[in-house]
Amino acid sequence: MALLIRAASPVWRLIIICASVLGAVLLVGGILLAALSSSAETTIKLFGNELSTTSVGVAMVFVGAVLVGVALAGVLSSLNKVAGGEGRAGARARRRSST
Repeated sequence: MALLIRAASPVWRLIIICASVLGAVLLVGGILLAALSSSAETTIKLFGNELSTTSVGVAMVFVGAVLVGVALAGVLSSLNKVAGGEGRAGARARRRSST
């Protein structure tokens, strides 16, 4: 197991660094665009949520935050699977079977 984690670690690190840098660029760009009052009708539907705004900057900040969140969740989920964790679904099933 430790060998698998050691082998996958550079890939996970690369994913986290790239997502964080891109998220930071989108955050800073979004704040600048919001400060400059850039406007356009924008609607984003993502994972069952909808963001509707007239500010391009707000939309950029939202996309950056979602990007970082999804990337981190994916890396942590992958780490959990490699480490042999059962995750939320397995824990729920175990609780149901014990009651």
